Amino acid sequence: MTAARRDPRVFARFVGAHVAGVAGDTMVALALSGTLFFNVSIDQARSKIGLYLLLTMAPFSLLSPVIGPFMDRHAGSRRLAVIAAMIGRAGVCMAMAAAVDTLLLYPLAFAILVMARAQSVARAALVPSLVEDPRRLVAANARLAKAAVVGGAIAAVPGIVALKFGNEAAVLGLAALFYSAGLLAALALPKPPREAPGPGMEPVLHFGTIRHAAEVQALVRGLNGYLLFLLAFGLRGAGISDAGFAFVLAFAGLGGFAGAVIVPRLRRSGNEEWITATALFLGGGISLIAGRSFGLDLAMVLAATVGIVGSATRLAFDSIVQRESPEAARGRVFARFETLFQIAWVIGAAVPVAFRVPIAGGLVASTAVYGATALWFLAGIGQTGRARIVQRPDEPR
Repeated sequence: MTAARRDPRVFARFVGAHVAGVAGDTMVALALSGTLFFNVSIDQARSKIGLYLLLTMAPFSLLSPVIGPFMDRHAGSRRLAVIAAMIGRAGVCMAMAAAVDTLLLYPLAFAILVMARAQSVARAALVPSLVEDPRRLVAANARLAKAAVVGGAIAAVPGIVALKFGNEAAVLGLAALFYSAGLLAALALPKPPREAPGPGMEPVLHFGTIRHAAEVQALVRGLNGYLLFLLAFGLRGAGISDAGFAFVLAFAGLGGFAGAVIVPRLRRSGNEEWITATALFLGGGISLIAGRSFGLDLAMVLAATVGIVGSATRLAFDSIVQRESPEAARGRVFARFETLFQIAWVIGAAVPVAFRVPIAGGLVASTAVYGATALWFLAGIGQTGRARIVQRPDEPR
């Protein structure tokens, strides 16, 4: 793979596959949007969102025990996972288009979520195989993030048009086309080299520094879910329309893009740990300001900040894992922590869904959590070692 590493066309194909997958996922989200939130009463919205949160957790029950170990155990399996996710999602979209008005739609949507998460893990685990210089990991992850935001935004335009002048089935058909384009790009990826445990040996992973970074990232993901729904219910309580909330979501997306632009530049003057701490302090400061005089304008500023913080800390975490984790265990590392992060996001989102949290008090609480997390993260830097694999013989059965 040395030649492939020197060939920028390989990473460009990788970016293309990633963008096509994100575009297809955007189409599916549009087709399934329906009446989840603004077309029903607040109480109905709370119950529907609760079911949605449970549905988003379900795919992760397969990631850590099944998909992660598979990606580490078989040569070329990470590339294969991307290819299989594209093929699977294209086929499932066609089945969904024929089952839009039936209960079959829900298990099919679950299958889409499982395959999307599997591709996400495979993508993160593949990046170090395609980047020559470890110092370029943040930039490579940021390039993928920026391309995903742009691709998702561009894909939303034909998706909205198809939904307005056609129906959900038409949108799902477009999603299948995007997944098919991603398949062509994924098929062009070479198989990366990988380390593997020796025969008759069982890998035992010690996470080291990664665990501390993952715990901080879990808190950030929990805050992201919490703030998203806190803002949603706060805006509804203030009588702001669904168009206003759409602007807030758009600003969150812009913030995510801005984070992907800014972080590689920050990396030139500091490491991933420094980026994480800076982003956390930024989130705490803006939450405090927004809580003093909440309105649509500050809600958009806060949403953009949440996007920046989420993007910056995620890019930093991915790069820490790619830098610190052994090649032969990287799939398991990402799968395990993706599961943790989704659980944290659902727990955070469940707080304003289950309880009527006042917007001012809720934002003060988020400020406190951001600040405490930043201080705790800084205090723990350097206290643990690198992640490593300790190999031991398989126990006799």
